Amino acid sequence: MKKSTSTTLIICIIGLLPFVMVVGNSMFIPIIPDIQHELRLTTVESGLILTVFSIPAALMIPIIGFISDRVGRKKVVLVSLLFIMLGSIMSAVAPLLLDGQAAFSLLLFGRFFQGVGAGGTAPMAMAMAGDLFEGKERSKALGTVEVFNSLGKVISPIIGASIAVFLWVGTFWIYFFLAFLAYFGIKISINERVREKKAFSVKDYRRSVITIILREFKWLIPIFIASGVGMLLLFGLMFFMSYYFEESYGIYGIQKGIYLAFPLIALTIFSYWTGNKLGGNSNKVKQFLLLGLSILFISFALLIFFHGLLGLLVLITLVSVGLGFFLPAANTAVTSSVGIHERGLVVSLYSMIRFLGVAFGPITFSVFMNEPMELFFLSFFFVGVSFVILISSWTCIPILKECNPTI
Repeated sequence: MKKSTSTTLIICIIGLLPFVMVVGNSMFIPIIPDIQHELRLTTVESGLILTVFSIPAALMIPIIGFISDRVGRKKVVLVSLLFIMLGSIMSAVAPLLLDGQAAFSLLLFGRFFQGVGAGGTAPMAMAMAGDLFEGKERSKALGTVEVFNSLGKVISPIIGASIAVFLWVGTFWIYFFLAFLAYFGIKISINERVREKKAFSVKDYRRSVITIILREFKWLIPIFIASGVGMLLLFGLMFFMSYYFEESYGIYGIQKGIYLAFPLIALTIFSYWTGNKLGGNSNKVKQFLLLGLSILFISFALLIFFHGLLGLLVLITLVSVGLGFFLPAANTAVTSSVGIHERGLVVSLYSMIRFLGVAFGPITFSVFMNEPMELFFLSFFFVGVSFVILISSWTCIPILKECNPTI
C-alpha cells in the first residue's frame, strides 16, 4: 500500500468493487420492461438479461480466487474491470448498431462479459482488505466493504429508473464509468505486497484448500451456510416486498422505492457500525454473529403473525439490522481464518455462496408469494437451522464469559 495514500481512501477505493458488482444487476432491473418493449422480446428473453450476468459471475468467483492467490489480487481486479467495461460498451451499442434479435444477442454477449468481470470484483475486495490491513483496520475495511455493498443495493435501482426516463442504454454507460473509476483508483492507489512465487498446480492447490477448510471447519462451513441463507432471505424479501406492496396495498413508484430503501439503509448503517466495533478478537466476532442471527430468528418468528404493512416494514427492517450485525462479523471471521496465499480462494468460495443466495432468493420467495405465513415460517426454519449449525460447531460460546481471543 502506498504510504502517500490515506487508509480511508484505500478502503473507499476497495469498497467500489462490491458496489460495481451489486450495480451490475440491481441497476438494470427497472429498465427490463423498456428493453423488452424496444427489442420486442418475450418475458423469458428479457429475464435472460439478468440471468446471463448472474450465472457467469457466480461460476467465475472461485476461479478468480484461485488465480488471484497465484498472480495477485490487483492484476485480477484490473482485468476483471476491463471485462466489465468491454461488456458495457457491447451492451450500450447493441440497439444502436443492430435491431431485434441481433441487437438482443449482442446485448447478451455484453452482459455475459460483464458477469465474467463482476466475478472478480466483490470477492477480491474482501481478499484485498484481508491482505492490506490487520486488526481493527481490517474490521473497519471489511465493514466498509459491506457498506458499499449495501449502498449499491439501495441506490442502483433508483439510478437505473432515473436514467431510463431519458435513454435506457445510458445505464450501460454509467456502468462503464463506475468500472473505469474503480480501475483508475485500484491502478494508482493499491500496491500489493510482493508474493512468493508458487507453482501453478491445480491438484496441489485443491489439496491445500481442502486441508484449510477441514482445519477451519468450525469457523468456515457454518458461516458459509448462514451467510448464504442470510443473503437468500434478504433478496427474497426485497422481491416479496416489491410485489406485495403493489398487489396488496397499491403502492407504486417513488413511494415503493422509499419503503424498499428502509431495510437497506438499516443494513448499511449497522454494517458500518459493526465493522468499526469489531477487532481481531474472536469473542466479539462470535458475539456479533450470535446477535445478528438472534435478531433474524425473532424477526421471522414475529413475521409469521404480523405481516401487515406496518409489521412488514418494521420487522423486515429489523431483519436488515440483524444482517448488519452478522455479515461484517462473518467477513472478519472468514478472512482472518486463513493465510494470504489461501485467502483468495476461500473468500471467493464464501462470496460465491453469498451470490448464489442473492440469485435464488427471488426464485424461492416467488413460489410462496401468495402464502406469506408459510413463507415466513420457512424463513424462520432456515434461520433456526443456520443458528443451530453455527453454535454447535463452537467449543466455547462467549456469553457471560471469555473464550480464546484469537481468530
